[in-house]
Amino acid sequence: MKIDCRDLTCPMPVVETKNALENLNEGEVLEILINSSVSKNNVLKFLTSLNLNPSVEDFKNESCIKVYKRDINLNQANANEYNVLFLKTDKIGSGELGEKLFVGFLDNLKNIDYIPSKILCVNESVLINTDENHKAYKVMKELENLGVEIISCGACLEFFGKTNELKIGNIGNAYEILNELFGKAKIITL
Repeated sequence: MKIDCRDLTCPMPVVETKNALENLNEGEVLEILINSSVSKNNVLKFLTSLNLNPSVEDFKNESCIKVYKRDINLNQANANEYNVLFLKTDKIGSGELGEKLFVGFLDNLKNIDYIPSKILCVNESVLINTDENHKAYKVMKELENLGVEIISCGACLEFFGKTNELKIGNIGNAYEILNELFGKAKIITL
């Protein structure tokens, strides 16, 4: 089966890939056409999370991802409860006080008993992970070094023109972020 995910916005390439896998029999091949590096990374990450081994052929401005379907559970929920911090901006409130509060809260995460397993960054919060001069960059890097998985929305990075400037964490997508928000995780927002 071949699906065309060119020019689709996030998270549609992942959703279309999931839907196509649901309609394939074990052992059949799925080919996914993509013309966005963010979508390519998102689909590859999704397929890898299912323990599938995709291959990629790159052409001028597009790629073809191929994968053999195996026996997989496409609707698996997160098995254990854990904490996730969901960030939509890079401050709490507004102005200088909002920036100081934000950095202070992040910095103190290192000192609490139930440190988050993941930090999901959308909208302006993705900018923290691209700019070494951002007031919260150092703290976010320390959290990553402590083992906190940091995921930045690929569509947001693309919007701000920062896709190739990510220095902390990995690029994620709406499908992945929604799975976290509606899975077993306890979600906290600042």
